[in-house]
Amino acid sequence: MVLQESETVKCEVSVTPPSSTPVVGCEINLRVWVNKGSPNLKAPPHALIFSWYREQITCSVHHAELAAVQCTSCVTLNIPVKESYHCSTRCFLDAWKKHLARHHHAAEVISKNLTGNQKSARELRSSGSWPSFGNGSLFDEGEMVVEREGKVWIKVGSMKTYVPTMDDFGFSLRLESVAVDCSHHFHLSPINVIVTDPVILPPRPCHRCMIPIGYLNKPWNSNLKDQSSKEAVFSVLSYNILADLYASRDKFSYCPTWALVWEYRRQNLLREIIEYHADILCLQEVQSDHFESFFKPELANCGYSVLYKKKSKELYTPNQYIIDGCATFYRSDLFKEIKKYELEFDKAASSVVEALEPGLRRQGSFRLMKDNVALVVVLEKLHNGSTNDAFQSRICVANTHIHANPNFPDVKLFQVAYLVNGLETIAQSQIPLLLCGDLNSLPESDPHIFIVVGKTYPIRDEATDPMGIYQHLKLQHSLPLVSAYASFFHPFRVEEQLRKMHHRCTEPVFTNFTQDFCGTLDYIFYSADCLRVEGLLELVDHKSVATGLPSPLFSSDHIALMASFRLIPPSDWRPNPPPLPVNPWQTGSKQPLRR
Repeated sequence: MVLQESETVKCEVSVTPPSSTPVVGCEINLRVWVNKGSPNLKAPPHALIFSWYREQITCSVHHAELAAVQCTSCVTLNIPVKESYHCSTRCFLDAWKKHLARHHHAAEVISKNLTGNQKSARELRSSGSWPSFGNGSLFDEGEMVVEREGKVWIKVGSMKTYVPTMDDFGFSLRLESVAVDCSHHFHLSPINVIVTDPVILPPRPCHRCMIPIGYLNKPWNSNLKDQSSKEAVFSVLSYNILADLYASRDKFSYCPTWALVWEYRRQNLLREIIEYHADILCLQEVQSDHFESFFKPELANCGYSVLYKKKSKELYTPNQYIIDGCATFYRSDLFKEIKKYELEFDKAASSVVEALEPGLRRQGSFRLMKDNVALVVVLEKLHNGSTNDAFQSRICVANTHIHANPNFPDVKLFQVAYLVNGLETIAQSQIPLLLCGDLNSLPESDPHIFIVVGKTYPIRDEATDPMGIYQHLKLQHSLPLVSAYASFFHPFRVEEQLRKMHHRCTEPVFTNFTQDFCGTLDYIFYSADCLRVEGLLELVDHKSVATGLPSPLFSSDHIALMASFRLIPPSDWRPNPPPLPVNPWQTGSKQPLRR
């Protein structure tokens, strides 16, 4: 049925794309709303009709002529589609030598990534060794071709969303949307028209390699039989992926709009995460709706099981309440979950607030009760699909995101100390520890010193401890925690990576880089008596970052950190360690340390 215009316009359709520049492979998810014209009017029953068009293709040689034939070999070899169109058979044959050279080059590139069951490079080259094009019309008879404002357009979609393909690369898209009467299909609104910029290709990924860490020939409890590399080595990734609710244009104005929209960033983040092949993933700033609709199903398809802990103070959006949180993924064929602990630092702060003088409790509650969280899981390594009772079976992984405000150093130290104090209780069960996350604390700050030194004596003044909470915290522990990236310094120095490290504090120069800040906030700490670093993900230099993060190459304002570890039995290992505690944090902050 042909849509007809109504005599009276009842409403108006407003449509906003996330960016004016579409990207091949990235979904265009429109923001659509219907304006009723007056707050007192109710929008009539209606349906929204969407029509996507691609600009008609012109000849790659004679740009004023419409295309009539296409080189199908160019399509097969993923050569930019725009170069495959010609206005006539003669035009195509005249350009055949250039086509043939491009075919050979593209075939060689593709053949490097082929498996034994795929075409050989010779077969690929032969597929484009003779002119190949369809007869008759370039487009299928069923394709709808329209003329608008002096241009010819081909209909490519009729949904609210559209994913540009390689066929769209280099061409503008046109979207027509209209509200229609549900019964009679009359137009209830004028046709809303949006014409995009030409569709672009995403940039080539910036690959980061694992750097092996060499060790001197040092015996590791040689009286105990070491397991094979396959059984004893695993890898852990820690990554703050920048939740979409924090990725505002005002904050990241230096990032191109198309590279900042979630539909682009989620694809780029997923590609990067999967590329690392980590056995355990510790992700921070995972937005609750994106966890359910994207990361959980996508990574489940890659063989990961998942745990998630979101913050408690959700924010209202037009469609739902959302907030970010910590997500821990692990390969289900390598590990199984033994025990999970969830920490909410605002609830943990109540005991410290109660210990304050009555006149400070209200202010202390406001200051300390931040909704940051931690997710702690004890995993057991599987051997040929079953568990093993040897020392190397279990590992405790803590994933956290500490409060960000730099004007709250007491809150940061409280949250870190509270977390580590509970981990110390878990370690008594002879379980190696990994502490991963965004601590929002610089190297050599009090939280950092507390973790790696085992104690700290913070300055107590109005600026750092306005509530006097330090006297109520247990600011020492006995865990042998070491930063994984300090391994670049010993025993064999990795000179290329050392240029990206702070030599005094043995941490990366930066893990967070924006126009307002450049420094290290993210860490992977490990139990040095039970784990040995086998490799580290290479760091990123300032040149790769350019003006700041996020960028078209890196889709978060943080960089990913990753380390591979070998499990080693400690010198005091006992065959029957105590069982895991039910709640390691039950009394952690109620036992103040009086110094």
